[in-house]
Amino acid sequence: MLSMEVAESEIPDFTDPFHWCRYFPPRAKFDLMNLGVAVDWRRSFVTTEINPYYDSFVRWQFNTLKEANKVYFGKRHTIYSAVDGQPCADHDRQTGEGVAP
Repeated sequence: MLSMEVAESEIPDFTDPFHWCRYFPPRAKFDLMNLGVAVDWRRSFVTTEINPYYDSFVRWQFNTLKEANKVYFGKRHTIYSAVDGQPCADHDRQTGEGVAP
């Protein structure tokens, strides 16, 4: 946190998960605007109780997809790094990129 220039006195506030949602979006917006990214900033897309309208839309969307059997919980194949002892993304591998699990 200190490396991101968060004041040391403010670090304990991050034990509240909603503090993260209040703290970082304005800073991310500032950085993206400085990069010249073209974004419609009229809406917020935080999917928590902080933004109940968007959150209810996302919940409705996932529930609709789940009812249509398009979203489900289960196992899936993944690339595993024997060197690191954990799953990894395809582009994280030195060799074998593009080879399916």
